[in-house]
This record gives sequence, structure tokens and C-alpha cells, in this order.
Amino acid sequence: MPKLEVVTTNFTGGEFSPLLAGRTDIEKYNSSAKKLENVVVLKQGGATIRPPLQYIASTKFTVSQARLIRFVYSRSDAYQLEVGQNYIRFMKNGVLVESAPNVPYEIASPYTAAEAFEIDFTQGEDTMILAHGSYYPRRLRRFADARWVLDLAPLKPAPVAEVGNQAAVNITISNGAVGAGRTLTATGNFFLASDVGREITWGGGTALITAVATPLSATATVTATFFDLTGYPSINLGPVWTLLGSPMTTATASAKDPVGATITLTLGAAGWRDDVGSLVEINSGLVRITNVTSATVVDAVIIRELSSVVAAPADAWSVLRQIWSDTRGYPKSCAFYQQRLWFGNTTTYPQTIWGSRTALYFDYTPGTDDDSAVYKTLAATDEVNPITFLCGAGSLVMLGFSAEVEGKGGIEKPITQTNMQTNAESEWGCAPIRPMTVGKEIVFVERGGRAVRVLFPQQVDGYDSTDVSVFSEHLIADGIREISYERRPNSVLWVCTNSGKLHAFTYNREQNTLAWAGGWTDGEVESLSTVPTPDADVTDAVVKRTINGATVRYIERLNWKVGTGSLVGFYDCRVDKTYGAATASATGFGVLEGEQVTVMADAIYLGTRTVTGGTITLDEPATNVVAGLPYPARIVLPPPEVGTGTGTSTGQAKSNSKVQVRLHESVGLKVNGAEVEFRKFDVDNTLDNPPDPVTGLVDVTEIGWDEDDGVDLELLQEQGQKWTVLAVVRTITVNAG
Repeated sequence: MPKLEVVTTNFTGGEFSPLLAGRTDIEKYNSSAKKLENVVVLKQGGATIRPPLQYIASTKFTVSQARLIRFVYSRSDAYQLEVGQNYIRFMKNGVLVESAPNVPYEIASPYTAAEAFEIDFTQGEDTMILAHGSYYPRRLRRFADARWVLDLAPLKPAPVAEVGNQAAVNITISNGAVGAGRTLTATGNFFLASDVGREITWGGGTALITAVATPLSATATVTATFFDLTGYPSINLGPVWTLLGSPMTTATASAKDPVGATITLTLGAAGWRDDVGSLVEINSGLVRITNVTSATVVDAVIIRELSSVVAAPADAWSVLRQIWSDTRGYPKSCAFYQQRLWFGNTTTYPQTIWGSRTALYFDYTPGTDDDSAVYKTLAATDEVNPITFLCGAGSLVMLGFSAEVEGKGGIEKPITQTNMQTNAESEWGCAPIRPMTVGKEIVFVERGGRAVRVLFPQQVDGYDSTDVSVFSEHLIADGIREISYERRPNSVLWVCTNSGKLHAFTYNREQNTLAWAGGWTDGEVESLSTVPTPDADVTDAVVKRTINGATVRYIERLNWKVGTGSLVGFYDCRVDKTYGAATASATGFGVLEGEQVTVMADAIYLGTRTVTGGTITLDEPATNVVAGLPYPARIVLPPPEVGTGTGTSTGQAKSNSKVQVRLHESVGLKVNGAEVEFRKFDVDNTLDNPPDPVTGLVDVTEIGWDEDDGVDLELLQEQGQKWTVLAVVRTITVNAG
């Protein structure tokens, strides 16, 4: 019957999945826990009570969700944007920006509450770019705390290609079967003479135009069957038609140079439509159309000099029109990288990215010079790989639906149109949940939303990927909703799940700390966002709660400062009030109306009270009152695996004859339900004063046998006091039979 001293020196293995209960061979087994609830594993190895969610403000609407998006101009000018149903509000230093006293400042936006969670964004100085697949990219600019402007991104030009023509008319084909002599009929004037030789397509059908009778009618040969006989100008009506290519006629320029000169382009047959702003590639040059004089003549400005003014025959020149539109879609992702503004993934071009000209973030003029815009479509893989997010972390990384792709230029050279290479680094796929950059590593949610991976640079070249949630997969089994990363004070990735839980993943590769801890609040966490402050990062959350029988949505801040100095009270939806004189009627708690809350008054734990009329009634007057919704901090350690004379201790009856818990500046502790005595009563320490925090070893006698596999050890803090556990020493007796 051996007796052994077993020490748990750290919790860097985090909360282990129940599926690992038998894996005592894993290196991190004895630094893991059966449960870590509402605690955060410190990067040094200990575990501390999760910081409380401090109430900041109510969202504009309680009936619809709102998303938080960070806007960081500097460490002292960092904002949280509350993006909800067609509005944006602004919060700075934990306070809503106001346009007048008690009137939150806000601006209008096109995004619905649901669409707010689909926005991707990137920021440079005081300008943020917003991307959403249903809207032209937006530009958000800050001019002052209460002066913001949201407008269309001024792309001149936006990405262009030979995408053909579309117009606001319906086009019907007389017979959709393959064959000649089919009649195309438009509901408005559309067809021109130079359309002969061009293809028209919709819904999978394709026809070659062979003759134009009138602006309303043309003859065509069907080469691919039309299952829908009518094409429409809008996806809301049905399949959208497109007249492919450029006018099939000659084009003649009046001059070939210099750059900036105004010239005319004349066609051999009618072909110009509403083409102002379009680019024309002709005779190795590039011009921009500025005015349409007639169906055969336009004015244009030379952007790149032409080689000659010889008439360019049909198919030897092309009209480049804007790629993005309501029917072809708008980019869903964006990023700044190497002095370019990058966009990616539209409905029509899901695997394509576009990079602006170097240092000209709104100019997407194509070309082959090193500073020209970059147009790149990812190579085909075994699976379709729509680009989910673009990340600039050492390289331009494209996180796709089925693979993670690195984009790079030549050897030690930046990306250009002529040298860009793309290589698939791993093939796990990224969920539509915005990733976080940690140094040069990218933390992202794997496709499916139930695993977290890290994409990290290898020593030689490229990237590799690892699953950092495999040991704690049970915590995120209900799917991840959003993640947000705090660099300081503790390198924590906060994770909210689809059920509204709030988990903490401590990620510090230097100290080999990859530790998950589960958590929850009395409500549902719906959004997370982190901004820097002068001394640390702070994370804010949108929390859906039921208060006094009604649904509310509050913005609350994870407050790491609670537990330092005189700040006490680890309660969610935390409200802290200080009064000029001691009072027994603590007012200002209306956001907790009707709720039974836990209360501390002048740092003394009072238990629970009910908020009535925004007031908490105290037994004794106090000058500082803290109240909120309680949450326990819990650590459960399984019986350890220790060697015995006969081999393993697994399956043997065990007892904990003694337990020692090393605490750091902690108040309150229960071990397997038994309260540990902290307070020593003497003349300097009475019930009228808050208890002194304890640092050091605390002894607990815990005697008991278990006939199977031993007794779990539960450490609990349920009074909302500061609490940090550094190590646990157990004296284990094993009955080996």
C-alpha cells in the first residue's frame, strides 16, 4: 500500500477532453485538468479566476444582434464599432461616443444585423475598408471622436476585365434547343451591328449571334441548350444574361501618345454603349473612355501609350469593364499587404484576388510593370477553394474553403503581376470566422467551425498547420461563433460558441502553454472584439441576457483590473458604484433590475440581494458597492497516474490523505465542498474588514477511499473573490491489492 507525494505544478495542458481519460501516456496529462471552469490558465502555468464582464452600455436594439469591430488609430485612440441593423455606433475607452449628452453618436450603414457578422475589414491609419459580398466595398474614415464618414471606396478604376455587356432589359430566345435560326428578342433597344460574332449566355445556355435585324431583335445559333428561355438583368428575377466579349469590329485611335492626351476611338460598326469609365486595350496601349459621342465614336484618355494608330481588327482589341457588380458579386475579403489593398472572392470569381497598384490603394489599373495592379486566380485543386480571408502575416496568406495558400513574389522581391506564385500550404479549410494574427502565426477556425488551427511559418520555407484544440475538442463541440486575441496581459484567445459560452485559450508557444479553459455567463456571448490600451489589451463582448424577464443586449468588458489594488468583485454584468458619503441605499443598478445579484460593499462579501427600482438595500452603509451576476471558478483534477510496485495505479483504489494548494493573493477556497479557513480572528482582522489575500501553501485534510479509480479533487471559488492557484500537492495512498 504505497504512499506517494504527487504534485501538479501547472495547468498548461488545459481542460482535457473526456476522450483522453485513458491517455496517461500523454506528456501533458499530469498538467491537465478534468475541468477548468471560468478560469484562465496563465502563461506562467497557474490558473486564475476569469476576469468579470463589466457592464458598459446597452446596444441600440435588444431584438437584433450587433457585432463589435475594432478600429485602432493608436493605443490611446482605439474604438469599438457597434455594427447593428443599418447603423454603426462608436465606443472609446469603454464609453459610448455621444453627439449630445446621453445621445449616442451613430451613422447609417447598409448592413443588416445578420450581414454585420459577414463583414471582413482591414485598416490603414484612420481609414478602414469594409468588404461584404452583397455590397460595393465601403470606406470608413475617422475625423474626430464624433465625426465619421462611411462611403463607397473610391476605386478609380476598380478591377476590370473583358466581362462583356449587361443591360436593364429582358432577352428571350425563341427556341432553346441546339441549332441555327433562333430569334433573340429584347424588351428594350439593345442589339448593335458589332454584336454579330459575339456570344450571349444565361442559365447554362449559349448562343452565337449571326445577324442583327433591329435594336430589339437578333438571330443566333444555339451551341449549348437554354433550359430557361428568358434571361434577366437581375438575379432576383432569374438567370442573368451576359453578352460576352467586345464589339466585333475594327477600332481606330486618333493618336498613340503621349500619356494623358485626349483621343477618339472610332469603330467600323455601331458598338459603343454606356462605356464611360471603361478601359480599352488596343495596340499594346491602354486608354480610359471619358465620353460616348455616338455608337461608333468615344473620347478617351491615354493611360499607356499605344504602339501605333493602325486600325485594330475585331478580336485584336478589348473593352475592359468593372468586374464587380450586383449580378457578378462584390469581394468578401480584404487586406493591406506590401503597400497594396487586396480584395478576394466574388460570386463569379470565388478564387480570384486583386491587388491595387503599389502605394495607390484605390487604383486597379492592370499592366505588367512592377507597380501595376495584380490580378491572380488560384490554381485549381481537388476541391473548390473560395477565398474566405486574406491575411498579411509575413506573406500574403489566403485562407480558403478547402486549403490555405501562400502568395509570394520572386526571391526576396515583393509581389508583382508577373512574378506572383501561389502554393497550397495545407488543406484543412477555413470557416467564415475572422482569423487572428499572433506574431507571424495565424490562428483560424477550421472549416466546420469545431476545431482551431494555427498556421505557422516553417524554418526553411512555407507554412505548416496544427490543430491546437484536439485535446479539448469537447469545449467547442457546439461550434464557434467568433474569436478574439489579447496579446497582453496574458496571451489569451477568447472564443464564444454558438450556444453563447465563453472559453479562454491561452496560447504562448514560447512557454509551450496551449491551454483551454471552459467558461460561461448567465446569458449568451454573441460577439467579441479586442483593442489595445496604453497598458494592456481589452476585450469587449456583446452579451444577450434575460433581465427582469426581458431580453436585453449589453456591451460588457472583460476587466482584468478587478482583483488589483482595491478593485474587488468578480461578477458578470458587473456594476461598480462609489458614493460621496456612506449609504445603505445603493443606487445606479438599473441594468440589473429585478435580478438577484451578488454584492460586495467596501470590499466585504455580503451575499445576494435583489435589485429593486435600481437600488440595492445594504445592512450597513458603504461608500463603494459592487454587484453583478455570480459565476464560480472551478478546477477539477482527476486521480493522477503514478507508478507502483506492481505497475500502474489506474484502476486501483486510492485516497487523498492530504492536499496542499499553493495560492497567490487569493481569498476563499473550497476543496471537495469543504470551506478552507482563511480568516484568523484577532484585533486587526474582524468581520468588519475584508479578508487578507493568502499567498503560499494551504493545507487541507481529505481522507477517503474510492474502490475504482480514485477521488476527483475539486477546487472552488464561488464568492467572486480574487483567486489564483499555482500548484497542488496531493498525498496519495494506493491500495494495489
